Amino acid sequence: MIGTTDAMGPHKSAPDQHLQQLFDAVQAGLLHCDQGYRAVFANQSAAAILGRPAHAATGQPCHQLLFGSNTPCEGCPTGPDKGAEPRRHSISFNRPEGDIYLRVFCYPWQEQFLLTLHDVTQEITLLRQSHLDRKEFQAKNILLERRRRLNAEEQEFLAQLMDSLPDVMLTVDANFSVQRKNSALATMGAGQHPTHCYAIFGHTQPCPACPAASGFARADGYKKSQALGGRVFTEIFSVAPNGQGGLLIFRDITRQFDLINQIRSHQQEIARKNKILSLLVDFGTYLHKGSDVQEVVDYFLDTVLPKLHQGAVALFVQDIRAGNLWLAEQRHMAEEEFTSLTKACLGRGAQTCKADECIAEGMLPWRQSRRIPLMGAKGQLVGLVLFEGEMGEEELGFLRLVTEPLGAYFQNQLLFRQLEEKANKDALTGLFNRGYLTMALSEERQKLEKYGIHHAVVVADINGLKRLNDQHGHECGDVLIVAVAAAMQRSPRASDVAARIGGDEFVILLTNTTDAEAGHFVTRLQQEVFQYLTIPLQNGTDFAVTVSIGSAGSDRYPVESLLAEADRQMYAAKEAFYLARGGRR
Repeated sequence: MIGTTDAMGPHKSAPDQHLQQLFDAVQAGLLHCDQGYRAVFANQSAAAILGRPAHAATGQPCHQLLFGSNTPCEGCPTGPDKGAEPRRHSISFNRPEGDIYLRVFCYPWQEQFLLTLHDVTQEITLLRQSHLDRKEFQAKNILLERRRRLNAEEQEFLAQLMDSLPDVMLTVDANFSVQRKNSALATMGAGQHPTHCYAIFGHTQPCPACPAASGFARADGYKKSQALGGRVFTEIFSVAPNGQGGLLIFRDITRQFDLINQIRSHQQEIARKNKILSLLVDFGTYLHKGSDVQEVVDYFLDTVLPKLHQGAVALFVQDIRAGNLWLAEQRHMAEEEFTSLTKACLGRGAQTCKADECIAEGMLPWRQSRRIPLMGAKGQLVGLVLFEGEMGEEELGFLRLVTEPLGAYFQNQLLFRQLEEKANKDALTGLFNRGYLTMALSEERQKLEKYGIHHAVVVADINGLKRLNDQHGHECGDVLIVAVAAAMQRSPRASDVAARIGGDEFVILLTNTTDAEAGHFVTRLQQEVFQYLTIPLQNGTDFAVTVSIGSAGSDRYPVESLLAEADRQMYAAKEAFYLARGGRR
């Protein structure tokens, strides 16, 4: 430095030409001031930040240039408290193209002081745009070194300058050998004495896709992201003046990177939920339009569920006839597993249990599973959907959103089936007719063939109906038929079917029943129902209601001959009844 004197007192002149070139090569703003606070030299970056030519700033007090103050800053290193810790200030400039935010550091240097001006506009803008309460981001100072023509004094100055900056900086030669490094390298968690820049990341040769692999001239100004120890760094390349080697700046962008990932993750989550919402809307529309039940089931299992759940699934819908299944469908299950599961749903216990207890845990073929009952609009159980695997509350919530309208849809379809079922009722007694009984017997036969579930039939015929008609008229005969039908209807279980197949002949289909159990049912029917049953006659007397009954079960007789066998036993009982009364019919 060359000392001079002017009217304001002794001070040092601007740096020599080599030092000025060094200052101008630094892309951070540098303002060199004397002890009188006057700017001796401003590099090109500082001039660009201040919005005026470098010579226009020379001679003006730094506090006037930066803060518009006529007095030195409190705690200035060149003031009375010289030797204090370096001061930091944050300022902003209003420009037509937008506000510029600076962070200013003041350092004592060679009996004068050096101000570094760091443009943190981009970081401030990022924090404002993210709308997050994260103010821990520190503005990073980017110092790009373009030239390396330093003598011993300039190199010492550069080392001091590099150590004063928070970013990790390395100067390397054309072979990536480390020539100089600053103290911030220790903050990366890498070795403090790497021989080559790529050794920082544990490589024994240049990093994959290194932009400087073909020379630093091609990598000048290039930025590349690197991960190290759970942190993310932006590596900035700057070519040396001689084109051999250059400057590497490692900027810790972990927090910015995490912020961007969080924003991206939130956007992806919103997009995913929007797709699910659209799927739910489409499914609701499909349910309103879909008339074919099987198409609705296939659409639910093949189009809707795969977007909400991965794994096997089984769907069961109860029939209007208790103890029977209207629909039983599965996806991605072995046939024997599904057969076993369906049999469990047809068992006696499954017809009377709560929705979430219908099937014992041991009957399920999966280690983990989830059950969602299908409920009607008024809370009645319609069916059950079983899912393989455990699921979180969010997935369970989405599945319930699609099973709720599905349950209501099945309930409506069952109501239509109930309306159709009324055509199969006997007008006089309200019992089912022969056509419905034939259909029910066919269904039970299929359950026997596929699941081994037995059934039985009970055939009953009224005793003395002809005599009653002849003596008291057919109206009394109808009263007798209705009385027997009422007894037949209230005696079986809800899963059984009571039908009138002739004038005075009735059949009860007992589901999930053996031949012996059917025999017990007949005994109970005779002893508890018909033993004391009478109807009043017009002459003031009572007519004792009696029936002859026969039964047969599929575990003892061929299924195709059940009715014939029960009918045979019924006629045998009728003959015995009339024989006991002297043959009077």
